[in-house]
Amino acid sequence: MQEITSIKNPKIQYVKKLRDKAFRRSERRLVAEGANLVCDLPSEIEVDSIFVLKSKIDEYRGIWSKYGEDKLIAVDEKVIGAISETVNPSGILAVVKYDRYEGSVEGNVVILDGVSDPGNMGTIIRTCAACGIKYILAVNCVDHTSPKVVRSSMSGIFKVKVRECNHDELFELLEGYGIYALDMGGENLFKTGNINRPFALAVGSESKGLSDRLKNVARIIALPMSGDIESLNAAVSLSVALYEFVYGNRLA
Repeated sequence: MQEITSIKNPKIQYVKKLRDKAFRRSERRLVAEGANLVCDLPSEIEVDSIFVLKSKIDEYRGIWSKYGEDKLIAVDEKVIGAISETVNPSGILAVVKYDRYEGSVEGNVVILDGVSDPGNMGTIIRTCAACGIKYILAVNCVDHTSPKVVRSSMSGIFKVKVRECNHDELFELLEGYGIYALDMGGENLFKTGNINRPFALAVGSESKGLSDRLKNVARIIALPMSGDIESLNAAVSLSVALYEFVYGNRLA
């Protein structure tokens, strides 16, 4: 076990540099922060190092011990505060290998069209994992490897393949798919009848909605609203619709 007490240490500076999207991409690494997230890392994920608050070494032994003491780095309050992205750090984070996906898709797919909020992105990824969706296509979205997205996904980021693409690539990848998209004014989701499989379900930007290119090719659906509420946020809308698509037993 190594112990680090200086925020100027190269390993600490490396973790801090991983906040930068370009650096994460070039290094093929990201930071997984929090006891639950580190504990739930799939066995196939390659862990470079685990930073643990010295006072919590014993408390988190069940988490870090499966990776070996040679991966463990004990740090003090000052150092954990410097590398943490949260206001109240849990005292444990890991640097892990992450390769961006650039392949094809199969089965049911979710499309994110301009989703810019990290919390929404992470929640959607987590929901996709819960619904058995293996592929997400992200067009002009927030970076899915950012620390807040990774935390919000609650390990879902390691269970779903997210491919960044433009609209031209999107339509090539989805040839033969039935494309559905959530937007105000669309058909009532619960009255659309059977769903064509495989499906691609899209949600748009929180502020701008769907792009015109998706609107022109997709079957537009909407969640029914009552009272004075006009819309729900992207993550909630997508989650409700996805559960209906996957578990609503409406196969075409």
